[in-house]
Amino acid sequence: MIRMSALIASAAIWVSPAAAQDEPVDAPVQDAPQTEPTLLDWPTPEPVDFVCPFKNEVDYEPGEISCGFITVPENRERADSRMIRLHFVKIAATGEEEDYREDPVIYLTGGPGVGVDGYVSRLREHAILEQRDLYILEQRGIGASGDFCPHYGQTERALVHAVDIEEAQRNAAEVTRNCFEQAEAAGVDLSGYNTVENARDVKALREALGFEQWNVWGISYGSHLGQMLALQDPDGIRALVIDAIVPNDLTDLMRIGRWANLTLDNVFSTCTDLALCEDLETRLDAAIDAVRNDPVTVEVEDTELYPDGEVEVGGLILAFAPFSMAYEQDEHPAIPAVLGTLIGYYETRDPDFFQLVSDMTGGPGGITISQGMSAAIRCNDGYTQAAADVAAEDLAENPRFAGLMMTPDGAAFEAQMCVDQGVGPRDRSDYRFVETAIPTLIINGGWDPVTPPALARYIAPGFSNGRYIEVPYAGHGPTRSMADCAGPVLNAFFDDRDPQALEASCLEEGVPAPDYLAFTPTRAPVILGAAADSDPKTLIVPGAWAGAPLLILMLSLVLIPFGFLARLVDRQPATDLKADLALPRLLAFLTAGTGVGFAALTGYGAYAASEVSMLAVIAGLHPAAAAAPWLALGAGVLGVLVLVTLVRRRMADGPVRFGSLTGLALTGLSGLALAAFAITYDLGPL
Repeated sequence: MIRMSALIASAAIWVSPAAAQDEPVDAPVQDAPQTEPTLLDWPTPEPVDFVCPFKNEVDYEPGEISCGFITVPENRERADSRMIRLHFVKIAATGEEEDYREDPVIYLTGGPGVGVDGYVSRLREHAILEQRDLYILEQRGIGASGDFCPHYGQTERALVHAVDIEEAQRNAAEVTRNCFEQAEAAGVDLSGYNTVENARDVKALREALGFEQWNVWGISYGSHLGQMLALQDPDGIRALVIDAIVPNDLTDLMRIGRWANLTLDNVFSTCTDLALCEDLETRLDAAIDAVRNDPVTVEVEDTELYPDGEVEVGGLILAFAPFSMAYEQDEHPAIPAVLGTLIGYYETRDPDFFQLVSDMTGGPGGITISQGMSAAIRCNDGYTQAAADVAAEDLAENPRFAGLMMTPDGAAFEAQMCVDQGVGPRDRSDYRFVETAIPTLIINGGWDPVTPPALARYIAPGFSNGRYIEVPYAGHGPTRSMADCAGPVLNAFFDDRDPQALEASCLEEGVPAPDYLAFTPTRAPVILGAAADSDPKTLIVPGAWAGAPLLILMLSLVLIPFGFLARLVDRQPATDLKADLALPRLLAFLTAGTGVGFAALTGYGAYAASEVSMLAVIAGLHPAAAAAPWLALGAGVLGVLVLVTLVRRRMADGPVRFGSLTGLALTGLSGLALAAFAITYDLGPL
């Protein structure tokens, strides 16, 4: 069974979207201290400037963004720990000088394991920069901070195939085991990769930069790190904002079936206007049951990725496509249409769809996180054990997902692998329920799929000087996604640090309930996508088929009115030129306009769908382009009429000018060819 990497990760790892992974940088090894150290004996690191590793990917001017590194112990609890290098980024405040504040913000990244590049690209436009500098630490084991398994999963390709989900879990655990063994052989102390040490790294960076205190902002896994920082460095925090809450003691975090069902319930209970939604839940369960009992097997030629020459596709994408789209509230309007389309492909066992799915999974670069670091954190912090502890109960509560994402025995095997490799759960005293008086905002999206509001409400009583804000209908991390609202709110909070007095109405009002979109369905993205993945050269035929007629129609759209104007200027009647073709010429002009309109509207429909969500492209054209298929049909009908009227004119009144005849005939044929293309590639109205 294929392991649907991106969807499994969204269900088991807390990732902020749109992040990219850096190339690994080997961490320098230094001599251990000569004296027996305690946690307090390690010297304050000295920051060292260096050229940002993402310089060629992120466009910025000197001074706007800068990078450095600090050197810290890999494991502060061992006197002989080697030293590792950690990469950090500074994004300078962008506002007016009179608005600048001296107290900076440290942003705690998600994942665990997400690289810093994507955060830099996204947060550099955040309104928080109008008043404060923003620092981002690329956590140990990630990208330029020493990714110790940069080729995770690409060296054990025989493990990609499994007969069922339990074997897939066991195979995944073996991939992780191999990563751990390779890292240990290279001198990596895996026990040092945990949230406690990550918090100590944040403290070390604060001290290295010379700040007595700073403001802390963490989202998703960063919220876990923020709570741990409140335990490890409480005096260094001026104010704390945590969003998309991962409780420090994990509690019900790993009940993925419960949270995935909650996401589906949110959609089903609010999608009442679209005809598509009337039987969507029933169709979903039927499709899941069908594929659970009879998975789809796809034969593939790439035996480098798939040594067995086949990929077995189960129902995970059905269950977790809505889950992954729920992360961003901008994608919510497309969820029913995407889900309905996916169900349709499963119902018909569409070969092009499953070929495309098999081509898009399993290859390098699928997930832009440092998988080794992520696995070590999840083992050491107890995430993997917590999943094993609740697996049976979670599946019993949510039988819809049985056989799709995990089994209790498979989860137990994964947890035992952590123990076998010496990275079982750390002492739970460090992962206790947090109680603090640090001024704190606890924020959570009302529709957050993976860290839902129940987890935020759970931790809120521990913050005696805190305030909980639930953002209606928002997805994962509204302080990031609602930048224009959240920036001023966060800056105001960091100014006064009084949670109760803070004016935060824009967050409390949230985002509008999703206005679900009825996309114009088409198989074109799947047909063309499968062809392109199989052999890009196969796109030459459809490209020429659509491109040549479109070029002729565009020329006709210009030349037909230009010719009319030229005759008016020259005062030469069309009859004198043997070009008295008023009706064919009008029809040809309408054919050209309709054909060009079809192409333009189709392109816009695909673009507008992708702007809602990249997954929305599979659902078809954005509703704004609903007329496109009818324009294709219109171009074909008008093209036929052009040819018919030309023939009748020629038969009734004798010869016409060759140039006019040829141009109009080509226009008619082009309209007909474009309509045929649309019908062939499912872009027509029928």
